[in-house]
Amino acid sequence: MHANLQQSFDGPDAAASAIAQAAPFRDLPEPVVSSLAEASSVRTYSAGETVFAMGQFDGSEFMIVRSGKLQIAHADPNSGSMLIEHVGAGEIFGLAWAVIGEEMRAPAGVSLAAEQDCEIVAVDAAALRLIVSQRPSLTRNLMLYFARKVLGDERVSEESSPERRVFAALSTLAERDAVAAEWRIARMPKHRELADRANVDEADAANAVAKLIQTGVARRNYPGLIIDDMAQLNRLAR
Repeated sequence: MHANLQQSFDGPDAAASAIAQAAPFRDLPEPVVSSLAEASSVRTYSAGETVFAMGQFDGSEFMIVRSGKLQIAHADPNSGSMLIEHVGAGEIFGLAWAVIGEEMRAPAGVSLAAEQDCEIVAVDAAALRLIVSQRPSLTRNLMLYFARKVLGDERVSEESSPERRVFAALSTLAERDAVAAEWRIARMPKHRELADRANVDEADAANAVAKLIQTGVARRNYPGLIIDDMAQLNRLAR
């Protein structure tokens, strides 16, 4: 595999831009995109150049096409035929293998080549899995992305206001106190953590919590929050 790596000062910005525009990573908080960009490299390939020969791809990274086009060749061991697919700008190769990791071995009969001059962002798969374990917003985006792939349409919707997503995240954290018979969140997450859970900006998370307190739906009870009107919180989260 041969490739020209972009100069290091150009790589992070180019990588972050490509990641933020790819379907599974759109609208993620900036720190999540930055973490993915730090675990990536930008590579350029000339038309006809091999990216991976058959047997070389091991699922240790996935690739976002920033420009140009890649060609994937799948060899069918039963019929001996070759299936050709194309990956264009903004599309991704190898994400499923990157997410699953060693539990799913990458197929040996796959090769990847540059159909046109292209620039790709290669993201380390182990780093992706680590970030997924720490950032609920990335987990949610990936779930939606793969759900759409399974359904084959747009029936899985992301249409929900940032405020509503925060309310929904808070409602999942609330538990009934068996002694006091009241709903409470024992330990409120920091605004950044809550923002990641709800896939919103930190300011949106802070404003949503403030609104609940101002309207009497909830009140502070350090280090947590008492929900005085759980029914209203559930309505706000719908």
